[in-house]
This record gives sequence, C-alpha cells and structure tokens, in this order.
Amino acid sequence: MEKYIEGIMKHVPMKKIDQTRHKVWFNRRCELARMERGKVWNRWRRNRRQNNRNE
Repeated sequence: MEKYIEGIMKHVPMKKIDQTRHKVWFNRRCELARMERGKVWNRWRRNRRQNNRNE
C-alpha cells in the first residue's frame, strides 16, 4: 500500500485551488456595497433633516 501511495504522490498532478482570488473578489464587492449603503444612508439623513427644518 505504501508503494501505491508513494507512486500517486510522485506522478499524479495535484490540483491547486486559488482561494485568495475568490476572497479578494468577495471582499471588494462587500466593500463597495458598504460604501454605497453609507452614501445612501447619509443622503437620506441629510434630506430628512433639511425637510424637518423647513416645515
């Protein structure tokens, strides 16, 4: 059995998964979503305050 495992380790190519690229893409998307949420929230708050003062 050891010879079989040794042969597999030497001659069968291992597939490498690029995990970092997925994480970078995901984190960038989350960062953009947070920025957009912050802009919308601040715009809503600013407009709400201005409307309350004018009434």
